[in-house]
Amino acid sequence: MRLRSLLLLGTVLSLLFALALLLGPAIILKFFGLTGSVTEVLLAQLIGAGLIGVGVLSWFAKDFADAHALQGTVVSLFLSTAVAFVVALLAVLAKVPKGGNAWIVVILFLAFAAGFAYFQFLGPRE
Repeated sequence: MRLRSLLLLGTVLSLLFALALLLGPAIILKFFGLTGSVTEVLLAQLIGAGLIGVGVLSWFAKDFADAHALQGTVVSLFLSTAVAFVVALLAVLAKVPKGGNAWIVVILFLAFAAGFAYFQFLGPRE
């Protein structure tokens, strides 16, 4: 996989999750075993708003010609996905979300963190 492909995949998934969290937060929360309380809905919508920023950043980063800008973006995306992986994993292990669907988020964050780590530390930057 190329870095450009990883950034495009990140764009698509970020924007799809963002739209789902903004337009149908209660449905998404129930899918992940959460109650859908007013507070959870608000937090889901805020996360959706943040994911729009991640999606747009990934979209523009796929065409960066400046190596320093691309490196900074990859480091930022790596750190944010790695932290999100740890938070999601701890939540699942603490049984905060009910049911097994929450593992989807853990696996997605792990995959993206691993992908960005690969391109930052091991692989080519193309």
